[in-house]
Amino acid sequence: MSERHILVQRRMAAAPESVWNLYADFPHLADHWKGLRATKAVGGQTSGVGARRHVDLKPIGSMEETVTTWEEGRRIDTRNQASASVPFKQAESTLTLEPDGDGTLATFDYRYVPRGGPLGRLTGPMIDKMLTATFTDMLTATEEAARTDG
Repeated sequence: MSERHILVQRRMAAAPESVWNLYADFPHLADHWKGLRATKAVGGQTSGVGARRHVDLKPIGSMEETVTTWEEGRRIDTRNQASASVPFKQAESTLTLEPDGDGTLATFDYRYVPRGGPLGRLTGPMIDKMLTATFTDMLTATEEAARTDG
């Protein structure tokens, strides 16, 4: 089964530092994005390479994410540990923040391998559409929170 790729971007009317502070609070993404039921730290490390969080997805399901790259103020990569309740075998993401005039250009790059062999190939486009909407909403919510907090 081949890897699928989703890329969403948003030009945010918020300073890069304000946006970074929200994402750098790695265990608490659900505090500002209502697209998740809950998030919490797994273990004692809450930032940097090796930090982990448990994510309760909407409407159902959960997974764990581990930070694999942490470039302060600029980039966070994660590896998602699949569970029976998510439609992928493996997934990785890269969030990149770049100054953009008075604001921030946020890019979220998500790569995943669907479950299900031939059925996964058929459901892939539907999953892509759902994830694109979900990640677009995450960036929108982050901008709103950064503008309020920043």
